[in-house]
Amino acid sequence: MTPLFWQVYACLILLTGIILLFLSPVLIPDIPFMELISILFPRLLVLLVVEAGFSYMISRLIRKPLNTIRSYLLEKEQNQGKFERLQKHADPVGSLARVVAKTTTQTNQHIHDLITQQRYLASILENLNDGICIVNKDGDVHIINQATKHMFDIPESAVSGQSLIETIRHYKVHELWLNCGKSGIQQTAQLETSLNRSYLQCIATPLEPLSDGNILLLFQDITRLHQLEIVRRDFVSNVSHELRTPLTSLKLITETLSDGAMDDPPAQKRFLKQMETEIDNLTQLVQELLELSRIESGLVPIHINPVHPQEIINEAAERMKVQAERAGLEYKWDCPQDLPLFSVDKDRLGQVLINLIHNAIKFTPPGGKVFVTVKQENNQIIFSVQDTGIGIPQKDIDRIFERFYKTDRSRSKSGTGLGLSIARHLVEAHHGKLWVNSTINKGSTFFFSIPIHNP
Repeated sequence: MTPLFWQVYACLILLTGIILLFLSPVLIPDIPFMELISILFPRLLVLLVVEAGFSYMISRLIRKPLNTIRSYLLEKEQNQGKFERLQKHADPVGSLARVVAKTTTQTNQHIHDLITQQRYLASILENLNDGICIVNKDGDVHIINQATKHMFDIPESAVSGQSLIETIRHYKVHELWLNCGKSGIQQTAQLETSLNRSYLQCIATPLEPLSDGNILLLFQDITRLHQLEIVRRDFVSNVSHELRTPLTSLKLITETLSDGAMDDPPAQKRFLKQMETEIDNLTQLVQELLELSRIESGLVPIHINPVHPQEIINEAAERMKVQAERAGLEYKWDCPQDLPLFSVDKDRLGQVLINLIHNAIKFTPPGGKVFVTVKQENNQIIFSVQDTGIGIPQKDIDRIFERFYKTDRSRSKSGTGLGLSIARHLVEAHHGKLWVNSTINKGSTFFFSIPIHNP
């Protein structure tokens, strides 16, 4: 039996007792006590049973709508019909049902909104390129996103609740968190990861007053910016170096001419010839810098037309034939007739090929060989320039396509160091690839591939 049943039953018994107390003097004449007990006991027993039945019925009637409300809250879909009928009642129970329905709808909407916001925030957190880590005042990680795990090579099995120093094993991060906690103001530091040599900017921000003692750690990958800064610094240094040599030479020549060489016709002629050479070098440097700048900025138009590879290789190789003969080299080129047409800018690819042939001739000693070929491989046309020259050190192969970069063996040679960089940009403008294989003192082979059907 439920507590409600016993409450109703007790009320009925109490009511019966009160009635008997007031009516007994009237209804019951003077009868001996034992005889009265023998008369009333069976009747009272029947009365208690009847009252128990009434108590059960009353408690059931009261409990039924309450159970309907309870079932609606626990199993909404299964009891929707009963609950809707209950709301139509005009009694207090119906009013209660309507209030429950309204409150439930509002609560469910709030819960839905909170879950949606939580999903949005979780999705944003996991898809951020920047690392996010929230640390509580005890130094335990409360939240950490996927980007942070990737930056510090944290295992996927790592869960929140671990200490910061255990999760992110970098002393600078721990020091930054400590300093931010002590000062209560935002702290910033730059650090380098030991895994892939990435450069990160870490910003520690207190989350007070909304969060007691929690600190937000933001990690931004600035590796690309760091590399660009190095390139910019190297570019300024290289330009200064390349300009210093001809300018110094011109200054010395003018001083020499001013000191009396003007009166010596043979010396004057020799110095003027040297000045012309240095001015040509300066002009070439400026022109190639402008050309490279325009190519990198996408300002150089690429005129795409169907061309046979033989046209490109024949024109470029023929132009460099005299230079190869003067260098005392064995010089050959070959292009199969059955190669298909491909869509390219003929002049720009010819410029790339001439640059590669020129380098091969320049760095191949007399008696060496230079061989230019072209072939089809899958859906690409591949040009190659092979020489038997001095070769390129392995440590320099990944950098020779950078602006102004020169290997130690080529420092004494003429050139600006921009030719290969220009060639790489022109090949990439055709959606192709430029690379090199080389062995010291055995020679190098430069390749560049162009898709037959330009995207």
